[in-house]
Amino acid sequence: MLNLTEKELIQNLAIGDSPAFTHVVEVYQERLLHFSFHYLNNREAARDVVQDVFAVIWENHEKFHKVKNLSSWLFTLTKNQCLKKIEHLKVAQKHLSSLRHKQLNLSQDSLSHLDTSPLIFNEIDSIFRQTLEKLSPQSRRIFEMSRFENKKNREIADELNISIKTVEACITKALKVLRPALKQYLPVVFF
Repeated sequence: MLNLTEKELIQNLAIGDSPAFTHVVEVYQERLLHFSFHYLNNREAARDVVQDVFAVIWENHEKFHKVKNLSSWLFTLTKNQCLKKIEHLKVAQKHLSSLRHKQLNLSQDSLSHLDTSPLIFNEIDSIFRQTLEKLSPQSRRIFEMSRFENKKNREIADELNISIKTVEACITKALKVLRPALKQYLPVVFF
C-alpha cells in the first residue's frame, strides 16, 4: 500500500509509475465494477468497461497531470466507457433483432409457398422408393433399419454381424443418393 497523498499519486501516475497504477487498480477496481454493473446489468460487460478504463489510464498516463480529483476523474472515465458499451450493445441487439426478423420473414415466405397436398406426399414417397431401389440390398436394409425401425448403428451392426463403420458408410451413401433426388422437397422431407 502506497502512503501518498492524492496529489502525489496523481503525479506518479502521470509519469507512468507502475506501483502507483497498481495501487489505483487495487483501490478502485471493485467500486468501478459495481458502478458499471449498476448501469449495464451485465457482469462481463462491466468487467470489460473497467478493464478498458484501466487500459486508458495506463496508455494515457501523461494526461494525469491535468487531473484535480482522482475519484471524480475515474468515475467520469468509467461513465464514458459505460456509455460506449451501451451504444455497442444497442447496435449489437438491433443487428440481432434484424437478423431474427429476416429469418422469420424467410420462414414465413418458405412456409407460405410450401405445398403439403397429398399429391406432393405421394410424389415424394414414389421418388423415395425408386431411389431406395437403386441402393444395394445391404445399404437399403441398413438405411431402413436406421430410419424406419429407429435402430442405433450399434444395434444394426450387431444384428447384421457387420462393423459400425460399415453401417455408417452405408447410411452416408444412402443419404448421398437420396438428397439430390429429393432436393426440391427437402422442407417437407425433414418433417
